[in-house]
Amino acid sequence: MTLYTLCENKLSNKTIKITFTVLMNFIAFPLIILWTAVGMILFPFAFIFMKIILGYSTSFITRKCIWIYGRVWQFLLSPFVIFTPLKIHGQPFKNPGIIVVNHRSFFDTYCMNMMPISDVCFAVRAWPFKIPFFNIFMKLADYLNIENFSWNKTIKISQKNIKNSSFILFFPEGHRNRNKDMTHFYSGAFKLAIKHNIPVIPICLTGTEILLPPHRYCLMPTKIKMEVLDPVFPDQFSGDMKHVALKKHVKTIMENSIKKMDENNRQVS
Repeated sequence: MTLYTLCENKLSNKTIKITFTVLMNFIAFPLIILWTAVGMILFPFAFIFMKIILGYSTSFITRKCIWIYGRVWQFLLSPFVIFTPLKIHGQPFKNPGIIVVNHRSFFDTYCMNMMPISDVCFAVRAWPFKIPFFNIFMKLADYLNIENFSWNKTIKISQKNIKNSSFILFFPEGHRNRNKDMTHFYSGAFKLAIKHNIPVIPICLTGTEILLPPHRYCLMPTKIKMEVLDPVFPDQFSGDMKHVALKKHVKTIMENSIKKMDENNRQVS
């Protein structure tokens, strides 16, 4: 039983909710900063061990360490945030694929540790590569800079990941949405899926828009849920604009799933 569970029925009281939120930020933020510092200190030792003794590649080691970092981050927030057990349809991670996730918060990327896989190449915009220290790990993990990389370079890196049985993750909206409605999907993820003939794996994430939405700088208690939908295979579509049909289909099933998740969250609260 978590602190959130104990206080859940009382959070409708404004005073109690404010007190709980202040306590959360007073405890969680310093712990996250401390864990980040500790993680950076421990990383070289883990890297040397996994590189020399186990023989793993640099990108695999870095991605594994980032996944572990996220798991510990989740544990640190667990007194204030309920992470619902992952709901998975079928066996979406049996073979490499393109993962697409809706985007509501800065912390969406941190929640990707809820997936049972760690060897994931994130396709992100240019600005995260400019964050001091974080950019080092992003480059070591061989993440895709979708704004600065050419299409040919993107294809080359994605081919390398697929050959190594790795997954590639996109936030197809390109940026955090300002409300719960998904915005326009960009085509890059779906063009890659067709190019390499690999499935698109839709992931629906709710609750992070309460934890930390755009333009707010304090955390709030919430319930975070993730649902992994059935893979969508490119060969289900045809025509010169099949990537558009694939994109529209994936967006539709994600919208329907997220709508149900949001409705369930309202009923529970």
